[in-house]
Order: sequence, then C-alpha cells, then structure tokens
Amino acid sequence: MSERALGNDFWYKTLPVLALGMGIWVIFTLLFSGFLGLAIPLNLVVIIISIVFYIIFWILTIILASMKKNMLSMFSFFVASFLSGVLSSSMLIWASAILRLEVVLGIFFAAFFVGLGVTIGLLIMGLFLRSRISQNWIYPLLLFGLLLITIEISLILLFGYNPYILITSILVLIWFFAVILWDGSRLPNTIEEGYWMFAVIDIFLDLINIIIRIFIIIVEILTGGE
Repeated sequence: MSERALGNDFWYKTLPVLALGMGIWVIFTLLFSGFLGLAIPLNLVVIIISIVFYIIFWILTIILASMKKNMLSMFSFFVASFLSGVLSSSMLIWASAILRLEVVLGIFFAAFFVGLGVTIGLLIMGLFLRSRISQNWIYPLLLFGLLLITIEISLILLFGYNPYILITSILVLIWFFAVILWDGSRLPNTIEEGYWMFAVIDIFLDLINIIIRIFIIIVEILTGGE
C-alpha cells in the first residue's frame, strides 16, 4: 500500500490509532482471562453489562466518525477496544478449560500473527483490485454476514461453545475475507474524504474477528469439538 495511494492521514493517524487500539484489545483480553495475573469471573451480569456498554461505545464511535469528529471518535474507540478485550477474554477462558494454558496462549498469538498477515494481504489485494470491486457488493455481504452471526450467537447462547461453532466460524472467516477485500478497495476514498477513523474502525473489527475465528477453529480442531 503506497503512501501516495492512501495519503498521510492513513500512515500518521489511522495506523498509530489502530495499533494502540489493538494493543488495548490484546492486553485486556489476556488480563481478564487470567493470563496476566487477573481473572474476573464473566458471570451473566458482567457479560450483559459489558455487551450493553460495548454496543453503546461502538455506536458512539461510529456516529462520531461519520460526523468527522475524529478525535472524539478516537477516544470512544479506545473505550470500545477495552470492552472488546473484556468480552474476548471469554474465548480464552473457554479454551483454557479444555487445553493447557501454554497451548492456549500459543494458539492465541499464532492466530494473532496469522490474522494480521491475512488482513494486511487482503487489504492490499482489495486496494489493487479496487477498480473491479463494486461498491454495491457490500449490501449482500452485510445481509449474509448478519444471518451467519445471528445463527452463531443463537447457537452460543443455547449450547455454549460447541462443535457447530467450528462450521459457523469457517463460514464467518470466509465472509470476513470478502469484507476485508471490499474494505481495502474503499480505503483510498475513505481516507481522502477525511473519514480516517472509519478506516480505523473497519480494519480493527476485521482484524479482531479474523483472529477470533482462527483461534476458535484451531481450538475446535485440536479438541475434536469438545
């Protein structure tokens, strides 16, 4: 991705804010799951409160970004990153119940670096193929993704993490690949129009979801869907 194609806002605003948000997410995912010495029980009350504030702050972050209030959106984004880490810690807690801690930690960082590489690669591919990717592709993608995620959340609420999650995670992972390609194709326009926080939001959500899907898929394969 060339500096000329994306502009200074991407390299000097989007990337640093994105890196800090990812750092917050990683630290609090590990912290709340007990890998950094603090484990907070994620009972139903804590989960519901976290989800409520998670939704509120992500909506606030997106609204502020859409109004080009990028600095306010940035601070809201950091809170949303923290809440994302709190909720993501449940994934490590689940995996730690069926695998050794060092294995879980290894899988997490393997998923992180693989997810990072895949996301960067797909963004670059989308950037180079932007003339061939229609803006209207996002509508069927969103509808399909909403259906998949609704099914997955319903399965988790009904059965907890279960063998069906392997199937839905693979499908959602493929869906995110397509979304990242589309995001890459739109990056120059997004940055040029002054919505650099939108680029932060898009890439952050793409990246952490890719990492989570890869993590779940590896754990499910290693445990045989236990």
